[in-house]
Amino acid sequence: MDDRLKDIFAEDSTSTLNEKKSGKVSIKVIALVTVIVIVISACAFIGGMVVGRNSGINEDMPLMIETYELIKKYYYKDISWETFQEMAAAGFAGSLDAFSGIVSSDDPTGSSGSIGIQISSSIYNEQIITLVAPNMPAYSARAVNRYDEDNNLDTSFDPVGADVKMREGDKIVRIGYKFVDKEGNEKYITQRVENLTYTYFRSVLNQFSDFKDVVYIIQKYDGNGGYTDGYYAFEITKTYEDTMKYAYYYPYEGDTAIIRMTMFDSEADADFADCVSQFIKDKKKKLILDLRDNGGGQLTSLEYVSQYLLNNPTASQLPIMNLISNVGYGKEQSDIVTSNSTNVLNESLPYAFPICKSVDGFEIVVLTNGNTASASEGLIGALQYYNGTQIVGTTTYGKGVAQRTFELSNGQLLYVTNGRYFIPTRDANGALEWTVTIHEKGFTPLPENVVEDRIADYSIDKCVARAMEIFGY
Repeated sequence: MDDRLKDIFAEDSTSTLNEKKSGKVSIKVIALVTVIVIVISACAFIGGMVVGRNSGINEDMPLMIETYELIKKYYYKDISWETFQEMAAAGFAGSLDAFSGIVSSDDPTGSSGSIGIQISSSIYNEQIITLVAPNMPAYSARAVNRYDEDNNLDTSFDPVGADVKMREGDKIVRIGYKFVDKEGNEKYITQRVENLTYTYFRSVLNQFSDFKDVVYIIQKYDGNGGYTDGYYAFEITKTYEDTMKYAYYYPYEGDTAIIRMTMFDSEADADFADCVSQFIKDKKKKLILDLRDNGGGQLTSLEYVSQYLLNNPTASQLPIMNLISNVGYGKEQSDIVTSNSTNVLNESLPYAFPICKSVDGFEIVVLTNGNTASASEGLIGALQYYNGTQIVGTTTYGKGVAQRTFELSNGQLLYVTNGRYFIPTRDANGALEWTVTIHEKGFTPLPENVVEDRIADYSIDKCVARAMEIFGY
């Protein structure tokens, strides 16, 4: 044996008895620690096997690794293992259902000022205006020019006398800006807009941010599925004030008013509370609640809005849905969501009170379409149970599930569908029961209330016309 090794293992002959005892104790401690480490490692390994067996990772990882090795070998770009894991996780989560997935925690939209209108791109080159905010530039602007089908200026058009307004249901065909040429003449430079979304629409506007006036070339909707002859030019000065709302109040005929709510959110709740105040101030009794294209939002918002609308003379909390959630490994928990006079996410909101306590003969009809979903449907279920509310329009989306959010180690957010909700119904004895879910079914109006028409200005909106018939007009 090498002398150096002999020195390492040799016992020091000059060691005292205490030192020898200390050495024996140290060996025992090391042995004990070693045993503990082995036990912990074994437990962790067994636990990992159990988790892997339950989650499927134990079986799927070899296929995942095999896939990565082939991609690494043959894909024309270099893909790191970290990037591959992120892509695989996002693909897996996104394939679970339409509502689960992984997104960036950063806000991708940003803010570029309010334009006062909202657009929906239904089919190729169909940029339909679905919202014209009251008292905003887009609403008050009138057409300044008219053109024929060959783009020739109609010199006989009188902008003031004709008073042609931009309305819901109209279609944007071109967008551009006004400028003054060398001779001092005002002219337009426009570009065609195709597959227009709201985000893209705003990006197009930003191209003209150095110009005072943006121009929209619009076809006017005739209310019967077609358009009037000619094209109209609207000049609208952009505003960069934060004036966009999420709930709008429209005084209508007689004792009827319309509230359009575009989402359920603590910000939307403040706008909705303002609408309710105006409804009562105007001494209205009948409400048309427009939830078309309202895809839902926060449960706290649903609770707050419900308190205003449900027939609830005592102003007590009323159950509006039963949320059955998976709290982990299949363990279900039942939570009854109730109406609430306050919103914990926005304590500055006004105290919510049932409208029926302030308005005698309060009635409500809800307008729906295929984009009415989630919290909107939860509200409809409660309104049908407590108010006997009728809906007008087309079948709602049918989203009766809820998601839970987790922050991943890379900062991204994972959305997992972990629950489903049930709406209140009555059993054979008239007692409250929770057995009906509208997931993948939605709410369908009564046959006489089915109105297959797109959103249009309320003066020619067929859904509004049907709601007025229900009210007895």
